[in-house]
Amino acid sequence: MCIRDRAQLPHCIQRVGLTRYDAFEDVGGEQSFSVSLLDAKGDGIVLTGVYNRMDMRVYAKAIRDGKASHHLSDEEHKALREAVTR
Repeated sequence: MCIRDRAQLPHCIQRVGLTRYDAFEDVGGEQSFSVSLLDAKGDGIVLTGVYNRMDMRVYAKAIRDGKASHHLSDEEHKALREAVTR
């Protein structure tokens, strides 16, 4: 993550949003997550990991100018809003 002058490093990750949640009723501990990683322009990705007792699936969706390339779940929207408002 770039911490120095944002004007000099516009393509580095500068905005992060994270949401943890229980994807299924029978699995606790908020082990599923959505994280949004954006640069200064609002370009980046949303990564989602959905955990259940048998496996873990990970999904990636591109973000361009703060808008997703694919449909976002409620949790993904929450992570993206958190990153955009930072």
